[in-house]
Amino acid sequence: MNGFSDDDIRWLLELLEEEQLAEIEVETGDFAVSLKAVTTDQTLVGCPTLTDPAPATADAEQLPDHVMPLLAPIGGTFYHAPSPDVKPFASVGDLVEVGDTVGLVEAMKLYHDVTSPMRGKITKIFVEDQQQVEAEQPLMLIDRNV
Repeated sequence: MNGFSDDDIRWLLELLEEEQLAEIEVETGDFAVSLKAVTTDQTLVGCPTLTDPAPATADAEQLPDHVMPLLAPIGGTFYHAPSPDVKPFASVGDLVEVGDTVGLVEAMKLYHDVTSPMRGKITKIFVEDQQQVEAEQPLMLIDRNV
């Protein structure tokens, strides 16, 4: 292969959207391409937007409009930090910006960034380090009124 054709790039973009991935990296020979999904309103594909409701659960609490859950983009193992001996990406009380990494989910030996889809303050973290999570499971709450 002599690089990537327009059709290859279109196919990767469609795959990124269909699978709701945050990022795709592909290498072949001396060529590589990295695609990161960002919509025009600066929210990442595969992450909750400001209008996404929290998943329904029996004990789900009613959240104020300015507090949004950050959902797991994929099922797997959640990590608060890139390695055990470094500071977590984010903690309760931290201010985060759009696109800030707040955790990682490892699935099938691939790591997926968990990024903030909005600017706000982390008010609660629901999961422990190295806890198994399901896709769309609430990981933390972000208060947009800061």
